[in-house]
Amino acid sequence: MPRDANRRLGRVAGIDIRFHSSWIIILALIGLTLGEYFRAFNPGWSDFTVAAAAIITTILFFVSVVLHELAHSLVARAHGLPVHAITLFVFGGVSELTREPDDAVTEFKIAIAGPLLSLLLAGICLGLGRLGGPHAPVAAVLNWLGYINLVLALFNLIPGFPLDGGRVLRAILWTANKNFLKSTRWATRVGKLCALAFILYGVIEFFQGAALSGLWLAFIGWFLLSAAEQSWRATAAQSALAKFTVGDLGSPFFPRVAPDVTLEHFIEELAHAHNYRASLVMDDDDHLLGILTAADLNRIPRTAWATTRVADVMVPRAQMATVEPTEGLVSALQKMTMNNVGQLPILAGGAVQGVVKRDRILELLHQQMGPANG
Repeated sequence: MPRDANRRLGRVAGIDIRFHSSWIIILALIGLTLGEYFRAFNPGWSDFTVAAAAIITTILFFVSVVLHELAHSLVARAHGLPVHAITLFVFGGVSELTREPDDAVTEFKIAIAGPLLSLLLAGICLGLGRLGGPHAPVAAVLNWLGYINLVLALFNLIPGFPLDGGRVLRAILWTANKNFLKSTRWATRVGKLCALAFILYGVIEFFQGAALSGLWLAFIGWFLLSAAEQSWRATAAQSALAKFTVGDLGSPFFPRVAPDVTLEHFIEELAHAHNYRASLVMDDDDHLLGILTAADLNRIPRTAWATTRVADVMVPRAQMATVEPTEGLVSALQKMTMNNVGQLPILAGGAVQGVVKRDRILELLHQQMGPANG
C-alpha cells in the first residue's frame, strides 16, 4: 500500500503505529453497526448508553487489533528481526518486518503469536462478560469483544497466505522441504485457492439474495488474492537479489559539493553538470557531512539562494541512511524505501566508496526475474 496514504498514530514499545485511510472507514462502519446491534438486543438502554457502548467497544476493538499485531512484532524482535512499524488497514493490520525470518521455527512463532493473543483476549473478555447480566452494558461490551477476537483469531488462521494461517502453513512446508522459496510458492497457491473460494461463495450468496454479505465476502476474497500475489512477488524479488551485495552494483562516481557553497552557486555551477538527484556534501578531507537533494532545495525560496549555504539545508550525516559494500541489495532497497531516497552512499571504514542507486537495483531485479509467474 502506498506509504503516503498512511498516518502515524503513535509509538508503542519503540514501534510506530500507523493507519491507512481505509481504517477510518472500517472504524466508522463498526461504530454504526455496534450502535444498531446494542439497540436491537438491549431495548431498555438509553440513547446515551447505546452511543457510549458503541464508541467504547469500537476503541477497544482497535486496541485488540493493535495488540494482535504487537504480538507478532515483539516475537519477531525477540528473534532479531527489527520491526519498522505496524500499519492498520481495512482488514486489520500488518507488522512491517525489515526482512523474512531466518528459519521455519521463527516463522511459526511469529505467525502464531497474533492468533494466540487474540484467543487469549477472547477468553478473558468472554469470561469476564459471564460475570454480569446479559443486558448490563459492561457485560455486553465484553461479550462482543470476546466473540470478535475469536473471529479475528480464526479468520487469521485461514491458510490464505499472507494471513497468519498462511505463514504457519509456510513454516510447516519449510520444515518439511527445507526450501523457503518453494514453501512460499505453495503457501501462495493455497492462499489463492482460499481467496477464490471466498469470491465464489460471495457470488453465490449474492445471487441467492444476500447481496451485501455476498459482496463483502467477494471483496475479502479479492483482497486476499491480491495480497497473496503481492507477497509472492516480494518474496521472489528478495530471493532473486539475495546473492548480490552493494559492492556488486555500486558506482564509484557520484556528485559532491562543499558545505560552504551557496545554493545559487551550487545550482548554477554544479547541478546542471549531471542528471541531478542528490549530491553528497563532503569537506576537503573527503569526510561525509550530509546529503543535498532536490527536495531540500525546494524548501528554500529562490530569493534566499544567494545567502543560504549547502550546510544550512542538507540532511546531516547523523540522519542519513548508508550501506556497506558487503551489505545485501535487499537491505539496501529496504533502506531506500524506508527513507524515501533513490540512492545511498557506500561507506567502508567511514570513507565514501561510491553510491548504489535504486534504478540499478530494479534493473538487475528485472534481469534476474524475467516474466514473473505466480
